[in-house]
Amino acid sequence: MSIAYDIIIKNATIIDGSGRPGYKGDLAIAGERIAALGKVRGNTKLALDGTRLVVCPGFIDAHSHADCTILQFPGAANLIRQGITTFAGGHCGITLAPVKSERYIKKDIKQSFGVDPEIAWRSFGEFLGCVEKRKIAPNYIPLAGHHALRAAVLGMNYNRPSTAGELKEIKNHLKEALNSGCFGLSVGLDGGTPGHFAGIDELVALVKIVKQYNGIFAPHTRHHQNQWPASKPGESAYGIFNAPPGEIIAGRYHGLIEALEITKLAGNPRLHISHMTPAYLVPQPHPLWLDEALAHATLESIIDRPAAEGMDISYNVIPSEHSVGFESSILNVFFAQSLNLPRWLKRMRPREFAARLKSGDFRNKVRCLIYSGKLKFQMIHPITDPYWMDCYEVLRCRRRAYVGKTIWQIAKQRQPDHTIDAVYTESINVLFDIIAHDPDATWALIKDKRESGCLPVFLQHPRGIPCSDVHAKPGDSPVASPTEYNIFPMFLQKMVKEKHVLSLETAIHKITSFPAKRVFGLSDRGILKPGAFSDIVLLDFEKLKVYDDFRRPTKSPAGIRCVIINGHIACKNGVLSADRRGKVLRKQICKGTHAMHKKI
Repeated sequence: MSIAYDIIIKNATIIDGSGRPGYKGDLAIAGERIAALGKVRGNTKLALDGTRLVVCPGFIDAHSHADCTILQFPGAANLIRQGITTFAGGHCGITLAPVKSERYIKKDIKQSFGVDPEIAWRSFGEFLGCVEKRKIAPNYIPLAGHHALRAAVLGMNYNRPSTAGELKEIKNHLKEALNSGCFGLSVGLDGGTPGHFAGIDELVALVKIVKQYNGIFAPHTRHHQNQWPASKPGESAYGIFNAPPGEIIAGRYHGLIEALEITKLAGNPRLHISHMTPAYLVPQPHPLWLDEALAHATLESIIDRPAAEGMDISYNVIPSEHSVGFESSILNVFFAQSLNLPRWLKRMRPREFAARLKSGDFRNKVRCLIYSGKLKFQMIHPITDPYWMDCYEVLRCRRRAYVGKTIWQIAKQRQPDHTIDAVYTESINVLFDIIAHDPDATWALIKDKRESGCLPVFLQHPRGIPCSDVHAKPGDSPVASPTEYNIFPMFLQKMVKEKHVLSLETAIHKITSFPAKRVFGLSDRGILKPGAFSDIVLLDFEKLKVYDDFRRPTKSPAGIRCVIINGHIACKNGVLSADRRGKVLRKQICKGTHAMHKKI
């Protein structure tokens, strides 16, 4: 009797996600799972021609914030069109559950992601139930977020260590999340967040619970971004940290070391470090080989040495020189709600601010604000990084000569023989001149120094994988980064096609079976084998093309021919299906472990 399948992909190059060499063959799907590989014979409801195409597992995004907007945009067009079939949400300590203080959740999510969710849940389990009812397009791997755990107990009074009683409540919320299917705990320890104020005892206590559940610990490490010391204990704002001033220089190194120490003290659960970055800072302009040396030194001390001692450690990195840079108003930098702005600036309208910058006295007042350390320009702090101005390119401006140039290039043109003046004075003058003469001028972050220059080294390492760090969006969005729509094909194009530092098989392994199995312990996702879930990408690698364009950020990549999720076509030739078949993937807990935790 002839075997009947739902879909057969014929005559493709099969790259199964394991890292092994690709081979020619067919792939058959029955229901939600892969039924056969190789030379497939049988009847099928749908036949897809894979000639000159690669069939591989759907891409798995190990570090995403899509959970924060998936209820608003369940189709997640930006993810599906680039081949992402599964995302891990809840990173950097940020989740929408549990909820006690809606004020915190709404404030944090609205500032960070621009959405104002209607809260219809309290526990993490209830939140996952709401996501399941919404019917989402991609699969979702949930992590419990430390910020929400703290805010559910401390409310808005989170800028301090927890008491013993409060820690007990936080632990109970974590256990509820893990019992509901979370795969582990994420924390965000940078300034301006609830997690920044957690003591080491609190963090170790929580990670010990994660270890008992065989979950993962996913830290966004402390001092990951350049920041300035708080002027008083408990000060909480973007770009401000509470720690000794020396952490301006040594903080990033200490943050990575702290993640290793917490893991060791908690009994060595699996550790997956978010946003790997060089532990050592060189703020001056320098050659590329120095960035590569810093990356190698970081991996030797932070990854290789602990791994040799038995730690199960891995990390992710955003595979783009500009990280999640996007086109934005230059003027709005001075009015970001997450900043600790002085009262006189909060009361001022942006257009009034721009007009007053034509006055020398007002410029001096704003200059003093910038050099007070309380103001951070998006991802770059202008005090801790004196060369902040070479990271931003002007995109739109009435002064046409400025368009396409960095703030540094313009300042250096004005002061070609006086570098110190160009760095500390003229660069600020350029910024003021642009805003004063064109309040609608825009720019974009074109270089994130935490990653640019180090990416090939970080991504070649066997324990390093790419991630997106983006949230779910519709097919078009007025404000977006090109990475939100192109990041995984961008990784393949840059690392395989352009730089030739990875084979296609190795690159696909890093975005499929590695995150599935090594990070999250899933054996039936991210791999092409009989019985595995049929999350699949049909890829025209020869025609793969990404659009890293700040002016057209939502343009989807070319070459992603078909995306299949749980046996159903989610996207074909860029056209999304209205039939959303994504699942909330819940971590399975053995009965003995579950019973043990009910007694705790």
